[in-house]
Parts: sequence; C-alpha cells; structure tokens
Amino acid sequence: MSLHDQLTVVAIYGHSDGSSALPSLRRSVHQLPGSRGLLLSLTRPRELPDGIEWRQIGPLSYVQYSIFVMHCLHTFILTDFCLLVQDDGWVIDGCNFLPEYYTFDYIGAPCHVARVGNELIQGFRWTDMPDAVVVQNGGFSLRSRRFLGTPSREGIVYEPSSTWPRMNEDIQLGCMARAAMEKRGIRYAPVALALHFSVEYLGPGVHDDLNFTKLLGQHAVTRKLVSETTVSCRLPRTAVADTFRETEFLTFLESRGLTILYESQ
Repeated sequence: MSLHDQLTVVAIYGHSDGSSALPSLRRSVHQLPGSRGLLLSLTRPRELPDGIEWRQIGPLSYVQYSIFVMHCLHTFILTDFCLLVQDDGWVIDGCNFLPEYYTFDYIGAPCHVARVGNELIQGFRWTDMPDAVVVQNGGFSLRSRRFLGTPSREGIVYEPSSTWPRMNEDIQLGCMARAAMEKRGIRYAPVALALHFSVEYLGPGVHDDLNFTKLLGQHAVTRKLVSETTVSCRLPRTAVADTFRETEFLTFLESRGLTILYESQ
C-alpha cells in the first residue's frame, strides 16, 4: 500500500478551464506515487492528462473561491487527505514528504501574516511576538477530509470581508476561525514542522537557516510552473536580487532540474 493512496492532489479554477494548473498537477502527482489528481474548473481542458480527473464547477470570483474552499471542496474529496495546488503552488521533491504530515489536519507554509489579538500583523513583523498565531499558506496545503468538512458541519461560516488579506480562505481558516476549529478537534501543524513542508515568501528571522533541500513544495505568485520543468518568475533579475534569499532559492530550484524564465527588465 502506497503512502499516498488516500491523497487527492486538487486544483480549483472557477475562472477558466484550469489548463494553467496542469503542470503543477502532473508534477505533484508524479512526485507523490499513489496519489490521484483532480481538476475542478469551469470547462474541461482540451488536453487532460491521463491520471487527472476533471469535475465541473461554476464560476467563482476571488471571494467566492474562498467560500468554495471552506464550504464546498469537501464534497469533491473522497480520500482521507487532499493537497491543494495551483499553477504557482507545486511539489518540489516528493521524497521530502514526511508521514508525520498525515497526523495533522492542516499544514501549509508559514507566511508573512499572523494574528496578534484581533489584529493582522503583516510583513513578518510578528516574529518577536510570542502570542502570534501564524497563518499557514493555503495555495499549497495539505488538509484532512475532516478539516474540509468541519466548517459546514459545525456552522463555522466565512466571515464576509472585502479587504485583503482578510478575505483569503487561509486567513479565515488559519487564524480567524482557528480557535473554533481547534475546539472541534482540528490539529494545525506546528510552525517548526510547517517550515519544512513548504515556503511562500522568505522572511528574515523566519527563514534565515531554512534548508531548501528538505522542502516538499512551494507557493508564490512570482513562481509559476508553466511546464513540469519550467518556472516563470514574474520578477526581473534585479528585483529578485533585492528580495531576501530569493536568488538563492531560485538557484536551488535550478539545481533540481528546473529552468527559470525571468521577466524582462
């Protein structure tokens, strides 16, 4: 029996046919043998790879995507866990998947946002705040089926918001509703473990000593997988050089056989 027999790698695209996510789905399923791929999108892509199932969904706005993840996704997932991927969130090295990940209901990259009291602290300014509840990124995240169904089953509803990042489902589930979810027995992975699960944006004091070779995956809008071996970087080289550890991280990806295409100056 494979470690990933009860894992569905899923991408949700309520604004297109989802074809842009196919490289991420293919790579991630390939890196996690035994897992199954699932694309939820408006229409079926013209060329759907073998091993990727397609299910139709209705159109989703940015906010509706978050509501869908909180209250609808559980109806499409038949396995014990799902790994949510996007065209900019994908598995780097499946050999780094730890069986321990399956002992938690939710795990994603520790991101730059944390909740301290009733305030959202951004830009990694939470690093010296002992009471910070760190948001774990949802764009590349492992979730148990129990986690997926808890909001609808327990009446934990999406909190309407028109402001970023409060409108995002990972902010809602990762800190605003976290106490209510934990009260129902949901287990969030500790930050120390989540650091090796995935990386979003790198921040001083958080990722100073992060060993990239131990990472399972990544998610960032600046790193889009356009083929299974090609990353489109939405930053010019000069901007990358000015971003904390980004040059080092992209060089690491190249060492893993990925080609980086930089945006023109």
